[in-house]
Amino acid sequence: MILIIYAHPYPNKSHVNREMLKRATSQPGVTVRALYKLYPDFDVDVQAEQQAVEQSDLVVLQHPL
Repeated sequence: MILIIYAHPYPNKSHVNREMLKRATSQPGVTVRALYKLYPDFDVDVQAEQQAVEQSDLVVLQHPL
């Protein structure tokens, strides 16, 4: 499984990141963890995120530069 950890504070303003995410999620075996969507109050469930990473074969960090 490929895990994409997606962290963009303004995803609607980023045409490139939105398109990359759209194309990546259309592929089989790809899971996305959109951190700003999952944790709008920034109270990250560390155990859940660690478990997601442990279950993946490849981790991709997608964020604005």
